[in-house]
Amino acid sequence: MNKTLLIIKREYLSRVRKRSFILMSILGPLIMATVGITAIYLSLDEPENQHILVIDENYPLFENLDGGDLVKFDVQDISVDDAFAALKSGEYTGLLHINKKYYTNHSGSFYFKKQPSFRVQRKIEQIVQQRGEILKLGEFNISESDYKRIKTPFEMATFKFDSISNDAQETDITPGLVGFGFSILIYMFIFMYSVQVMRGVIEEKSNRVIEVIISSVKPFQLMTGKIIGIAAVGLTQFLLWTILTFTLVGGAQYALLSSKYSGNDVSRQMNMTTELKQSMAAETPEALTSMSDQNNLFTQLKRVNFPLMLGMFLFYFVGGYLLYSAMMAAVGSAVDNDTDTQQFILPITFPLLLSYVASFVIFSNPNSPIAVWMSIIPFTSPVTMMVRIAFGIESGDMWQVWLSMFLLVATFITMIWIASKVYRTGILMYGKKASFKEMIKWLKY
Repeated sequence: MNKTLLIIKREYLSRVRKRSFILMSILGPLIMATVGITAIYLSLDEPENQHILVIDENYPLFENLDGGDLVKFDVQDISVDDAFAALKSGEYTGLLHINKKYYTNHSGSFYFKKQPSFRVQRKIEQIVQQRGEILKLGEFNISESDYKRIKTPFEMATFKFDSISNDAQETDITPGLVGFGFSILIYMFIFMYSVQVMRGVIEEKSNRVIEVIISSVKPFQLMTGKIIGIAAVGLTQFLLWTILTFTLVGGAQYALLSSKYSGNDVSRQMNMTTELKQSMAAETPEALTSMSDQNNLFTQLKRVNFPLMLGMFLFYFVGGYLLYSAMMAAVGSAVDNDTDTQQFILPITFPLLLSYVASFVIFSNPNSPIAVWMSIIPFTSPVTMMVRIAFGIESGDMWQVWLSMFLLVATFITMIWIASKVYRTGILMYGKKASFKEMIKWLKY
C-alpha cells in the first residue's frame, strides 16, 4: 500500500509541475470566462443607439415608428440615391427600405455600414411588423384597442410532477444546460486523462524505466498508482477551472454593470429586489410574475441543484475515468509506440464518443428509451446520466440511477482486474505487435 501511495504521489507531482498543466489551468478558465463575459455583455443594452433612416414608398403609412431607447427611426419620402448618400455621410447607422409591395410580400431591405446585433435587427422587424398589422386592421373594421385585446400572448410555465411525492416543481431549460455542460466536461476530462495514462505507460516502457520499477513494485500496484495519481491531477484541474472561471465571470459581471449603472443600481440589476417583486406581484398575474423570474438568469440558476450536480459529476467522472483509463493502461502496456495504439483507440473510445453525440438527443428528450438505456450502460452512463439528472428524475425511476451507479462501479472494478492481467504480461513485451486476440491469451497466463 505504501508503494502505491508513493506512485500516486510521483504521478501527481510530476504532472502538476509541468508547464502544460499550469498553462491549461490558466487558459481553460480564461476561455470559459470569455464565453460567459461575452454572454453577459450581449445581454446588456446596445452601447450605441441605432439611428435608422426609413424609405417609405407607402409614405406616410410607416411614419412615427417608435423603437424606444434602442432604435430611433427617421421616416422620409426620399429617393434611394439620396438615402444612400445620407447613410454614406455617417448621419445614420442603417437604412431600411420598405417598398410599395409591402402588403404583398411583407418584406423589406436593411443596409448598414457596421453590422448591428441580431437583437437590434429583430427589434426592427418586430416594430415594422406591428405597424403593418395595425395598418391592416382598417380592412376588417377593427380598432387598435380591440386588436390588442384579441391578440393575447400565451406563456406556458412547465412543472415536473412526481407521482410518488405528489410534488410539482417548476422547470426550465437552464438545469438541462448546466447538466449538458457537466457532461461535456466529463467527456473531455475522461478522454484527455485516460490518454495520458496510456502515453505515460508507453513512455516508461520505451525508456525501459519500467524494468527497474517493477523490480520493487508489483505491476498491479504500478498501474493502480498511475491511474489514481492522474485522476487526482484531473480533479485538481477541474477545481482550479471552477474557482477561476466563477471568479473571473463574477468580477467581469460586476465591472460591466458598474460601468453602465451606478450605486445601488448594480445590485438591483444583479438581483431583483424584494420591493420590485412585490410591485410586480401586485400589478401582474402570478403566471406573469413567474415568467418574469424565468427571464432572470440568476433566478434560473437558483433552480439548479448544484450540490447534487457536483456530487454526481465527481462520481461519474471518477467512475468513467477508472473504467477507460484501465483499458488505456492495458493498451499502453501492449504496444511500443503511439502509432501502434491506433487500432485500439477507436474501439475503446467509440462508446464515449457515441454518448457525447447522443447527449444532444437526450437533451431534447431526457426520458426517451435511448436516454434511459445509455444512462444505465456503464460505458456511456458517465456522460449521458448527467443530462438526465439535471432535468430531474421521478422518484419512481430512481432505481435507474442506482442501477447505473452500481453497474459503473462493478464494471470499472472488473475492467481494472482484466487490465491488470494484460498489463502484467504486456509491460515486458518488446518488439511484438499485439492484437486483441493476443491480449485475450495474456488473460490466461
